[in-house]
Amino acid sequence: MDLGKLLVNSTQIHVMRVLLCPDKFKDSLSAAEVCQALAQGIKNSHPEAIIQSLPLADGGEGTLDVIREIFGGEWVKVLVKDPLFRAIEAPYLWVKDSSHAFIEMSRASGIELLKKEERNPGITSTFGTGELILHALKHGAKRITLTVGGSATNDAGMGMAAALGFQFLDVNGKELTPIGENLIRIHQIIPSPIIEQIKQIQFQVATDVRHVLYGPQGAAHVFAKQKGADEKMISQLDKGLIQMARFYPNTEIAQSPGAGAAGGLGAGAMFFLQASIHLASSWILDLVSFDQHAAKADVIISGEGKIDVQSWGGKLISTVIQRSQAIQKPIILVCGGLQDENNIPESMRHIPVYPILVPPIRLEEAMTKASTHLVRIAENLKL
Repeated sequence: MDLGKLLVNSTQIHVMRVLLCPDKFKDSLSAAEVCQALAQGIKNSHPEAIIQSLPLADGGEGTLDVIREIFGGEWVKVLVKDPLFRAIEAPYLWVKDSSHAFIEMSRASGIELLKKEERNPGITSTFGTGELILHALKHGAKRITLTVGGSATNDAGMGMAAALGFQFLDVNGKELTPIGENLIRIHQIIPSPIIEQIKQIQFQVATDVRHVLYGPQGAAHVFAKQKGADEKMISQLDKGLIQMARFYPNTEIAQSPGAGAAGGLGAGAMFFLQASIHLASSWILDLVSFDQHAAKADVIISGEGKIDVQSWGGKLISTVIQRSQAIQKPIILVCGGLQDENNIPESMRHIPVYPILVPPIRLEEAMTKASTHLVRIAENLKL
């Protein structure tokens, strides 16, 4: 199939329709900027193509920008605590017509807010995320959606709950600072004074991971290392998550897929807020009506900054691929870097992948000049 070819019959001329639906290229380009570069490249070589841009997100940084494109809304800026309890200004998205607040926890409790040497999930907290929720409650929210990718924390939502008025006491009745290393010291939880108001709100959590709260596939063992923990801290944090789970009414919360998201904030939202958990990739694709747009396309182009073994199993890229294949649409992927090529599932090895980071291009150039390289890649795509 040649993108530049017009298919002519007795009744109509068919022009190739291209759907661009990438995630962001982290630390380089937003999803919208990726779309712009790809569209420019395709138009340079195939000006007759009809291109639709549908920037996507996976529940982490940038998700609210995508949601705002769909629903509109206004940014509400709040002075909150960052993961180390320093004052910062963080926004959430407020959609007035539906009294719906969308809160991206990474804006208040994200790892990108910390320097590399500051990252330590033993002493970080989701307190700032709780402050955003509290503000949304006072603002009149009836529905609150939390997107929970990119966290710096491993406190099982202890900080979030503390900001909402829950108290955590040790064996001597002393109130604990709501940080990861104090999970193991929790002896009593005192409910929030506004618990009845919280129960009136419809909460949902969107996450791109399906890990449980604790154990080998739990929050600490899978994610704490990349947040700055060593092996000893990982073991202690996992014990703390187990201790928190003892307060849950049953084992279902801790073992639910997504409970371990954002250092256990998934489980914390289920327990303290009675929130439901949703796979962010499917949730986002439904929000943007991906299936309807994909049905009209002749070819679909997606991608993200780094495609690796995680990309193929439940994250945004794999969900886009599955939905595209379900309606028998050809798909092409672009990325900054391609890793774990030997671990690509057999059913997906036929999918063309075009990375920027190939010799002689180096990482710094791939990131700083990503837009230029994506234009070049798009100009030369073989569709």
